[in-house]
Amino acid sequence: MRSLASRLVVIGVVQMLLLAITAVVIFIAEGPHEPARPEDYLVPSVIQRLEDSADDQSKLDAELASLREHRIEASIYDENRQLMATNVDPPLAIPERRGPRRRPRFPGQGFGGPGGPGFDGPGPGPEGPTGSGGPQPDERRGPRILLLDEGGPHRMLLRVQVHDGPGLLIARGVNADPPGLTGPLIVLSCGFTILVLGALITARWILRPIDRLTETAHALGSGNLSARSKLERSDEIGVLGNRIDEMADRIEALLLTEKELLANVAHELRTPLARIGVALDLAGEGDSEAARAALVEIAVDVTELEAIVDDILTAMRAEVAGTLPLRKAVIEPSSIADASASRMRQRHPERPFTVTVAEGLPSIDADPVLFRRVIDNLCQNAHKYSPDHATPIELTVKRDGDRVCFVVTDRGVGISAEDLPRVFTPFFRGDRSRSRETGGVGLGLTLAKRIVEAHAGTIDVTSEVGAGTTVRVQVPALT
Repeated sequence: MRSLASRLVVIGVVQMLLLAITAVVIFIAEGPHEPARPEDYLVPSVIQRLEDSADDQSKLDAELASLREHRIEASIYDENRQLMATNVDPPLAIPERRGPRRRPRFPGQGFGGPGGPGFDGPGPGPEGPTGSGGPQPDERRGPRILLLDEGGPHRMLLRVQVHDGPGLLIARGVNADPPGLTGPLIVLSCGFTILVLGALITARWILRPIDRLTETAHALGSGNLSARSKLERSDEIGVLGNRIDEMADRIEALLLTEKELLANVAHELRTPLARIGVALDLAGEGDSEAARAALVEIAVDVTELEAIVDDILTAMRAEVAGTLPLRKAVIEPSSIADASASRMRQRHPERPFTVTVAEGLPSIDADPVLFRRVIDNLCQNAHKYSPDHATPIELTVKRDGDRVCFVVTDRGVGISAEDLPRVFTPFFRGDRSRSRETGGVGLGLTLAKRIVEAHAGTIDVTSEVGAGTTVRVQVPALT
């Protein structure tokens, strides 16, 4: 499951990445920050255009302006060291003569080679731009690189042909103009936009499911128990939505079972009360024998009514108190089995009922009344859901490790796989089609489970439709 916090962190990281990408793009758009290299731009074709424009000042200024756009500052001097044109203020000065310096060779523009000036200094001397003692170059052979400060200040000194005479072109590369406030303002604007959009998307992503949860809670509070959030998320909000839906399912099921309880109680009370009324009418007519027989029926009906009311009251007390009050005593498992068998044979003499008790069973520490009620309830259920009264019911008591095990087995209708997980749910009755015949309000197994668990025991049911049901109760044995 991905948590909400981790997703918010991912959104924050994505926003930071977008902001960083925006800053990098703007930085690239502002241009490089390294100085330009004159030798990359002052190629022969550019030098040729400068020489061709030497007689037209406007064209010459335009060519120098073009170099300025490429971050090349340049100044051109004639043979008399007079400034002809420049694109920088103040103009670049002609370098002073210095001692011999190391100069790189370039293909076709050698120093001291054919057509080379043999120039040992960076600038023209008193005898002219080539100095003295060397042969005069043929200016028509094109420009010569006199100085190239490669890796230094990126400065270049070239011999050019201007006004039908030799001239000098001094050039240097400069850094890009500082971006000023434009770049930072663009970055701030983009960052603000990214953060606002991210906040809006995040708020919508979080608030929409919260609004749905609010609507669902309001609908449930208004009595619409079918309302569900149906959030399909794997974070904390999705878990909360699933819990609300599960709570609504339980509330709806609880109210449904309460309605079923009222219907079952009304049915269970109506039948014995009607029989009691008939018996009283017969007794009132003065027929003593009929009245005597009616009293027997009244006694049975009153017993059924007491059992129903007792089940309901016991369940309510356990629900309120959270546990069942026990009056424990040391009892023998065989006595519980014998008492349940005697009760079953008395109430249902036509039903075959077999009891098998293992020898040497240890005693158990249990509430005799409540624990016997568990076994009686299981035997009574086995009788109810075995329509064929000729099929036997078996009660087996044996030892299983450090526990005593009571097993009730029938060969009745069985329980479907869909209903089996819900047999211990209060008021649940899987055999609704035969509710009038079997009776009960759906609290027997619920009470049995609570009583067994109060004794630190376990109860489980295995069943197959059409084959019967087996209920196993285990409680700790006294050593």
